[in-house]
Amino acid sequence: MKIKDIIYNTPEITEEKLLEFINLSIPMIKRNNSLMNRIIYLHRGKDLAQAFLDEYDAIQDKKSYLTKQQRDIVTGFVGLCMIKMVKADGSGSKDTVGNIPEIENSGNDSNIGE
Repeated sequence: MKIKDIIYNTPEITEEKLLEFINLSIPMIKRNNSLMNRIIYLHRGKDLAQAFLDEYDAIQDKKSYLTKQQRDIVTGFVGLCMIKMVKADGSGSKDTVGNIPEIENSGNDSNIGE
């Protein structure tokens, strides 16, 4: 799914906010010099965070010139930034079993498992 589609379908994600999270997380990926050099080369003149988003879309369109390993890193990195952003939106979600609300019983348990 392309970034624009994800942003459209997820109201807590905005492109500006995602770019901020990518900028904050770039030091985590900077140690991969070959990937960083390739992204910078392919997206000359663009901000590094925007280059990652553009490359993510190129990967989704199957028009990327990165290796499979590099594509996997970019996809995982942008996905991680999206998850961090959604968790930081103030919802307090910690993705633990204790936070999952119980489903109210409708009173018709006889059909369970059938």
